[in-house]
Amino acid sequence: MRWWLIPLVVAVAGFAIAEARSHTPGGQSGSQPLVPAKSPLPIAQGHLRRSKEYLKASCEMLKKGDRHAVDGYYVACEEAWNAAWMCPESRDTLIDAADLYADALAGLLESARLHGRLDAGGLWIGPRGKPIFVPYRTQALPIDAIAIASIEPQGQADDKRLSRRHLRDGFGLPVVVRVANDSTPEEPKRFAAPRQSLAATAVLRFAVPGNENFLEKFSGPVARDHAPAVLDLANPVEIAAVRIGTAKPHLAADLSAPLLDVLDGTPSSSIIGFLQPFGSGATRPHLEMLEPHQPGRIPVVFIHGLASDEGTWFDMINELRAWPEFHRRFEPWVFHYPTGAAFLQSSAMLRRQLTAAVRQCDPEGSDPAMRNLVLVGHSMGGLHAKLQVVEPEDRLWNAVAKVPFEQVRLPDAMQRLVKPAYFFTPVPFVNRIVCIATPHKGSILASLGVGRLASLSVRAPPENQRIHDVAVRLNPGIFREEYERRTPTSIDLLEPDSQMLAAIRSLRPPCWVTVHSVVGDAHQSLLGGRDDCVVSVASAHTDGAVSEIVVPASHTKIHHHPLTIAEVRRILIQHLRETGLDRPQPPGPSGSP
Repeated sequence: MRWWLIPLVVAVAGFAIAEARSHTPGGQSGSQPLVPAKSPLPIAQGHLRRSKEYLKASCEMLKKGDRHAVDGYYVACEEAWNAAWMCPESRDTLIDAADLYADALAGLLESARLHGRLDAGGLWIGPRGKPIFVPYRTQALPIDAIAIASIEPQGQADDKRLSRRHLRDGFGLPVVVRVANDSTPEEPKRFAAPRQSLAATAVLRFAVPGNENFLEKFSGPVARDHAPAVLDLANPVEIAAVRIGTAKPHLAADLSAPLLDVLDGTPSSSIIGFLQPFGSGATRPHLEMLEPHQPGRIPVVFIHGLASDEGTWFDMINELRAWPEFHRRFEPWVFHYPTGAAFLQSSAMLRRQLTAAVRQCDPEGSDPAMRNLVLVGHSMGGLHAKLQVVEPEDRLWNAVAKVPFEQVRLPDAMQRLVKPAYFFTPVPFVNRIVCIATPHKGSILASLGVGRLASLSVRAPPENQRIHDVAVRLNPGIFREEYERRTPTSIDLLEPDSQMLAAIRSLRPPCWVTVHSVVGDAHQSLLGGRDDCVVSVASAHTDGAVSEIVVPASHTKIHHHPLTIAEVRRILIQHLRETGLDRPQPPGPSGSP
């Protein structure tokens, strides 16, 4: 006998013989039954004892780097599963079985990855000469098993950008499923975020327990053929319970884990993106889908503000995703852009990418969800949202130049780059925007020393600087002072006397676009009136908004505030109703398939 069998054999040999004499597998009585067939509790307790011993021995093997830990964890899972199966009416048994099962399954996935036993679409267990393949089976997830890049079984660390974690006790192991895609921060592809992560609960599903013979029990788990199984990866929002024989315990869930996993893999680029816009691929404007697109779901596009990044939205997204209707009806997209770059250029990029993403997701134009996008912008993000739904005609251009665009001397290539930033039409598939603490009339801080210092610290992207220098050199005297002295930064735009900001404020969305406003008033301004420490109540007021609430929060906290999140949820419910997309959908399965 090999040395690695000793701890398992010693653990089970003593009670395995006694149990083999007392009953045949499956709870049927033998020649001299000690346990009546109608009393399954002792049998379940035996399964629990074995699961504990196998789990303990497997943990020791894992520490030593022994590949047999994979098989030990596997049978520890099976024994815990059998305990739940044998005694479904015992609450204590189900609780103990669920705990052992989750620990063993986490160890199985971790050790399988360590020893190269994970494969595309499943994992391998058993001896090298006679391995058994355990396939993945996705249940109510938006991807097939072949699209799984990895399964992350360990709990993700908390992050201060999420105010709370949404957990549910139950059976199974909450995991993060990472989606395979070739998108990177340097080269985003097909609008997929570099790390797309999904909430799932892993359930290693076995056949009916009780098919082992006496020799197999005595020799230990790794000496017998493994019970066939499948590894279900279930969507815990759509699937509420797992079926184990006649038992239907709740399915465990960690709905916040995917966002924590994305945050862990997302470098913070807020300050770098502000001071050195376009300094790297990670700071270039790009639209990202946090999950694979699903037809019938309305994209909600979150646009961050000055010196920030998309991570600032994850707290709100975390709270919205705890609402099952958000999962079924909406999907979060985020727009990442260097906030120190030329403002109009980033807005033009957002228009192009929104159009391309909608065309990619709905090439036939047959999905009504893709004709009803919602944009949610915080601070400067609200101005970006507004510029997606207005038609400026020549107002934006007149804010920087004294003559029509056609009279400006510029090389053709530069004209093609400049014109879309100033002349455009409303994006036809966006019909609702939400402006949160948006400085429609600027911010007094932009005019103060700290604002001017920050503006001078920004290094303009080389391409922008080159266009500016060529335009000023070839067209002396035709540009207004705000533009002529240098390429305006985003802080320059927020000065209350900015002509560009005044031009944007004068634009009105068309009648088919609904506008909502959230205003912060946590601070009494030294100049009189209320503000959020950055934007005054008067500046954050949105002309033409159909709703406006005032939230007692500072500028950097307002989009995290429960009142703001509740308002966004209310707006999304209204959006469903007014677009006719609130029709009942078939309910998700109540238990595992």
